[in-house]
Amino acid sequence: MKPAESVTAFQDFTASKGIDLNASTPREGIEAMLEFRAQAACVACSDDMLLYQWGSYDWGNGKYFELDITRQFIEAELEDDDAISQLSLTYKYQPSAELDALGTSNCWEDATPDFRRFILTSAPFISVADAKADQIDLRHSYV
Repeated sequence: MKPAESVTAFQDFTASKGIDLNASTPREGIEAMLEFRAQAACVACSDDMLLYQWGSYDWGNGKYFELDITRQFIEAELEDDDAISQLSLTYKYQPSAELDALGTSNCWEDATPDFRRFILTSAPFISVADAKADQIDLRHSYV
């Protein structure tokens, strides 16, 4: 798989697991991304890592609490920022005092010995793990 093919590859991967990303919960989607990272190699990448992040943001379309897992690719044949792209799966929820209290933070895969366990036991994940999101975004973009 090449980074530019990652959205289609991930959609095909989740469909093969019986997951409809447009109706998925964070538990289903994040578990799928972790498995996808382990099974679907990125050809021509010098680096390939995961980022887990959360927080309440207003990007101009109203404030939402976001829970996100991003797969970052660094393509060996490209240079500088042109080499970096990301496949992001973001679950968005209407804000609440409880979700705002979770703060804003992130964790890179290489910074945590047991990344999967960190995610699954984190307060942000536990808070919305099985809740249907108001919006779900899957996108690939260059940084």
